[in-house]
Amino acid sequence: MVPLSKIQPQSITSKEYKIQRMRFALILVALTVVAQTPDGATLFKNNCATCHDGAEGSRAPSPATLKQATPQAILNALLGSMRVPGSKLSGGERRAVAEYLTDKTLGGDPLGASTDRCESNPPFANPASAPSWNGWSPDATNSRFQSAKAAGLTAEQIPHLALKWSFGFPDATQAWAPVTVASGRIFVGSHNGTVYSLNAKTGCIYWTFSAEGGVRTAPSVGPVRPGHYAVYFGDTSANEYALDAATGKTLWVRKVDNHPLSRITGSPAFYNGRLYVPTASYEESQGSKP
Repeated sequence: MVPLSKIQPQSITSKEYKIQRMRFALILVALTVVAQTPDGATLFKNNCATCHDGAEGSRAPSPATLKQATPQAILNALLGSMRVPGSKLSGGERRAVAEYLTDKTLGGDPLGASTDRCESNPPFANPASAPSWNGWSPDATNSRFQSAKAAGLTAEQIPHLALKWSFGFPDATQAWAPVTVASGRIFVGSHNGTVYSLNAKTGCIYWTFSAEGGVRTAPSVGPVRPGHYAVYFGDTSANEYALDAATGKTLWVRKVDNHPLSRITGSPAFYNGRLYVPTASYEESQGSKP
């Protein structure tokens, strides 16, 4: 290739000179793109394969299991539960790992909410007016005891219960979060960070919300002002959220602990206008890594 600086405009036509410049520019762009495209296979081998090797007895999902997810789910994990190794990668590198593992490009419907939406969204009634299970335990002592009145059924009826509907979490390999039942709705979080508000009778979806990390806490519902209620929950990035229980609209988000390995796995408790939020950490799993 003749260096562009050696091309003399007077020896070729102006049109030919412009074509040479365009070709040279295109070659530079192509070489730059190739040089900057991260190699997902190499990144996975160097940063993830030590745990995700598919070994028998390993708690980490194998590459074969991860291949069933969408790239968005892998990306969410690298920003959530796997954010410690994920923080060592650039945005392009995380995307490359996600697309390498799943053999898919980013896209699709990781929420699973494009179908089975509820036809209407009625007002959110007082949770005390109907059978409920609010938070980790329906009482402040964490006894996890449910009275027949609060349950809407007796112990004698339990053996006669039958499956009415089921709901599968998209892009999830585990189901951590207990459900909360309030005002005829079910609130539940998922492994990939999506929180769902479902109709308790039919399982249709009222709304969804995407948290910044996985959600494994039981949501807690409490009043914010007369006739209005919020649903509270935490994520594995140590964020606590308050959403409008009827619409899913964000009321506030608070980072409760700035330690890089902090997370929220315990369920919040709402009592007398205050929200109590426990925190945990990843330190026991990351202590061997300087």
